[in-house]
Amino acid sequence: MTTFKIPELDKMDVRILELLQQNGDYTPRQLGALLNKSHTAIYDRIRALKQKEYIRYSVTVNKQKIPNLLTVYTQVQLNEHSSNALDVFQEMVTDFEEVMECYHMTGSYDFKLKIIVPDMAAYNQFLRTRLSAIPNLGAVESYFVIAEHKHETALKLG
Repeated sequence: MTTFKIPELDKMDVRILELLQQNGDYTPRQLGALLNKSHTAIYDRIRALKQKEYIRYSVTVNKQKIPNLLTVYTQVQLNEHSSNALDVFQEMVTDFEEVMECYHMTGSYDFKLKIIVPDMAAYNQFLRTRLSAIPNLGAVESYFVIAEHKHETALKLG
């Protein structure tokens, strides 16, 4: 696995980030016990990491517990590639609640979207009424997830 270096962080900060990626529920007291440091020192480091925006919090919902969930990866090609055209697409598509992720890509398609909807009818509705309404839209190609076998969010730091 590739290890990502963060030059401005010391080994203790990196270790705190690694542990929090494994378990975001760790308290400063628990981390202090694991790292042989006082909980106050750990708390101060976590606060500094938050201020520097190395730490953000969110909750991951177990998608297997939600019935009627369809994940779609959609590739989008635009007709025009000016900076303004790219900005307009990005601004519009990121406002759609169905779009969970949006990536500007290299290759034959310009953007890759991760879309989550309840079912195929909802995706069809999204495609026909929302995505298709974006100006400058060219080709659209969609791939439907059959099963998810791996989903990692933790980066190996060092």
